[in-house]
Amino acid sequence: MSAEHPGTDGQGIRTGQDIGTGQDIGTSQDVGTGQDVGTGQDVGTGQGIATDLTGRSSELDLIRAVIDDTARLGGSLTLFGDPGVGKSALLDAAADLADARGMRTPRAAGAQFEANIAFAGLNQLLVPLVPLFAELGPDHESALRVALGFGEGATPSRILISTAALSLLLLAARDQPLVAIVDDAQWLDDASADVLSFVARRVAGTRVRVLSTVRTTGEPLRARGDVNSLTMRSLDDAESEALLLARYPDLAEHVRRRIVSESQGNPLALVELPATLASDRYPTADMLPAVLPLTERLTRIFTARIAALAPETRDLLLLLALDGSGQALSTESVVGPDAADHLDIAERERIIVVDSRHSVVFRHPLVRSAVVELARPEQRRRAHRALAGCRRADPGRRAWHLADASYGPDEEVATLLQHESIQALKRGDPSAAVAAMTRSADLSPDPEHRSQRLAGAAHFAAEVMGDLQSVSQLLADARRLDADVGSLATASAAASLMLYSDADVVSAFRVLTTALRAPGAEPTAEEINAAIWVLSVIVSLNGRKEMWDPYLELVDKYRDLLPEGLLVRSEVVSNPALVSPEALRTLDQEIATLTTELDPGQIIRVGYVANDVDRLADLREPLLRVWQDAARTGAVASVTNALMLLCAESYLAGRWDDTQRFAEEGLERAESYGYVNFVWFLHYSKALAAAALGQQDEAEEPLEEMLAWSIPRQAFIVPQHVYRVRTLAAIGRGDFETAYTEAARISPHGLEPGTARQLQLFVAYDQIEAAVRTGRTEQAREFVDAMLRMDITKISTRWALLVAAAQGLVSEGEAASAHFERALAAAPENLWPFERGRVLLAYGEHLRRERATVESRVHINAALTIFDRLRAAPWAERARTELGATGVSRRQTGSRDTRLTPQELQIATLAASGLTNKAIGERLHLSARTVSGHLYNVFPKLGVTARAGLRDALTALTTREDPPIPDATTPRPR
Repeated sequence: MSAEHPGTDGQGIRTGQDIGTGQDIGTSQDVGTGQDVGTGQDVGTGQGIATDLTGRSSELDLIRAVIDDTARLGGSLTLFGDPGVGKSALLDAAADLADARGMRTPRAAGAQFEANIAFAGLNQLLVPLVPLFAELGPDHESALRVALGFGEGATPSRILISTAALSLLLLAARDQPLVAIVDDAQWLDDASADVLSFVARRVAGTRVRVLSTVRTTGEPLRARGDVNSLTMRSLDDAESEALLLARYPDLAEHVRRRIVSESQGNPLALVELPATLASDRYPTADMLPAVLPLTERLTRIFTARIAALAPETRDLLLLLALDGSGQALSTESVVGPDAADHLDIAERERIIVVDSRHSVVFRHPLVRSAVVELARPEQRRRAHRALAGCRRADPGRRAWHLADASYGPDEEVATLLQHESIQALKRGDPSAAVAAMTRSADLSPDPEHRSQRLAGAAHFAAEVMGDLQSVSQLLADARRLDADVGSLATASAAASLMLYSDADVVSAFRVLTTALRAPGAEPTAEEINAAIWVLSVIVSLNGRKEMWDPYLELVDKYRDLLPEGLLVRSEVVSNPALVSPEALRTLDQEIATLTTELDPGQIIRVGYVANDVDRLADLREPLLRVWQDAARTGAVASVTNALMLLCAESYLAGRWDDTQRFAEEGLERAESYGYVNFVWFLHYSKALAAAALGQQDEAEEPLEEMLAWSIPRQAFIVPQHVYRVRTLAAIGRGDFETAYTEAARISPHGLEPGTARQLQLFVAYDQIEAAVRTGRTEQAREFVDAMLRMDITKISTRWALLVAAAQGLVSEGEAASAHFERALAAAPENLWPFERGRVLLAYGEHLRRERATVESRVHINAALTIFDRLRAAPWAERARTELGATGVSRRQTGSRDTRLTPQELQIATLAASGLTNKAIGERLHLSARTVSGHLYNVFPKLGVTARAGLRDALTALTTREDPPIPDATTPRPR
């Protein structure tokens, strides 16, 4: 959220700090989250509302403002803080305030024990609203019933469930405003967290509010969108004293001082410690215990309180603590006939809270943890068995309960968890997939099966999660069990680790091909699928016949076991110029299914095939979804793969700022997590965009390093990408001899049917243009003939455009004009803008040579318009020169495009004020590298070469008013 919230009329919130992305809403104190026992007095306001919590007046004011929408805060607030700091007490106060205003207050709380169970948290929150399901549309009703475990069918898409949940809450608030309260959001399952984040960011201006808490200790939190946030501080000594005096007025002074000292302002400790430090037991300060470990002491307090309950009550609490789905209470066979009586006892002891809808909430996460820790292992296993037997338990939940109920290895349970792992991956939950597969391996009685499952977990971790350290450990464990077997699953995981961590192409190829050819091995279809995919990545990186031939032989060997998509991949990646129409139709069908696909791996696999045949534009939305979802879940490999494909898509779409931005983010992730195999492509993507923009130095900067990195690793495809950048850069500066030389290093003889790889296709038009410009017209004609023989126009409209244009380049007179006309008609005007601009320019140049001056201006000006929009400076300058040759003055065309984007203007202004790139980045939440990239664009636009000239250039920046010149809509002369 920006410093000026959309609902504040530009005024912002002035409570100490601004609202900011990754920042808190400041108050005179900092504020936070979690499920905590009280933070002070529950002083009534005539209605039993706890609105006078010690030291929390400003936090309560902010909560009132959110509930009443008096400050137009967007309807959502997240409280952050350490355990025991008072987050739950503030939520309780918020619930009281909402109740006093006649609002609904559905609640949910995250729990460590159900973090791997999809939609467990959403189930808690929405179960009270089940009677309203019937008023939803059929798609939304069905989506919620399936997600919450009330219905059958395939898991709906995350976006459908999110919109259904939002619709339900809006429906519930139609007659009675609603405050959704979510405690301990850090323990929510990922699916619920995503849905609730979606809701929280969309309730502004509605009758729905969302209040949540997040514990700030333990593992780092994963961001789930920008909402108002507040971080709770500990109480100071004076506030701690005031709290103790209010709660325990008879507490001896020496005990009070010791508690204030030991609690360090933690309200939970302040409230609970006096119960074990009664003054009559410790009459002097010297008799107090020497050390009071805060966390351990509090845990003992909770344990003691629970241990005093009857065994039957503890058994019920254990079921509730381990369940979390809300199903146990509705099943008498699980909880027993006297559940209500035991719940009453637990509520009187302030261990749980039971609301009017019989929803059970533990008063603090430590209470729930203590319930589980107090139970003996056999008691926990018995509870898990009972929960697994619940008729309403979904298969995934049941598998985990059975796993936790197991005494030792159990193949049946291991198989169930393996199935749950695959389902979790399909649901788009890779962390749950790795956890389930790892636990499945633990429960496998057969060493070979255990090794295969560990290797499967390692493969998921490498291909999706990007946790290479975990991959290495899982793989080492698998190898210890698999020393004699050498399973294909282990080989795939090992090859992935070699490929991603150090790009050891030769070793990875050898490991995989040896395993795929092993005599007597009987791998599963899933293992073969994974291995062939990894092998295709390895072979594509090498690019030599010595690896392509064995790869294609192995594809043929296992053809009957491979899915269609992987067979299409083998056909496309080995020779996209000769891809069959049937393969393209299959690919198009796969792409069409990705709108609802949740498995990031499937989207990325299809994306890499689509990249070779110009279909990435159709995958933009799924790839953006993978990027955003994977970034939230920490799936580094998925997010980086998605960013690489988005680089390629945005380059062809002419969104070169996006290309550089995606590449920057990808580089930061790849370098941080050790994914060296991704780094080269991201540098290449940045360099290619820089070459198109005319940033020659920036385009050349990473190329030598890419060459030095790739040659020792036999990653021979990397140099071809280097030559492609240099080809484009040379054409941009008009050095066609160099352009031809660089293109010939990729494709010495033009397109050849037996070896036409993707990069040969990508430089084909460049090579033909360079050949024509350098007098190699006959060679250019041979290259065009090869393109026609291979019928590469079937690949995409981009190739229909370029092939016809190439024919125009090598033809003369009316024949050339006809080819250019056919080229421009071959592709929609909104696709392939850079290629269209180049074809328009070539056509205009041809018409000028044919002395069709007026008509040539129309096409050259159309090209100039495209190049100016793309900021393709070299081509725009070339178009202006051509217009000058037709008699149009440079003043009419403008010598350069001086239009700055809003962000460029902001960065240029800050740079002109003297700020460094790092300081600008910190202010705008950008990396210093991104700031540098924007300044590279700004300098040529403003006609300056250094920061010192920015101030004068910005002052002099004005809008030109020039006479109009013909555009593509001007009627053509006959």
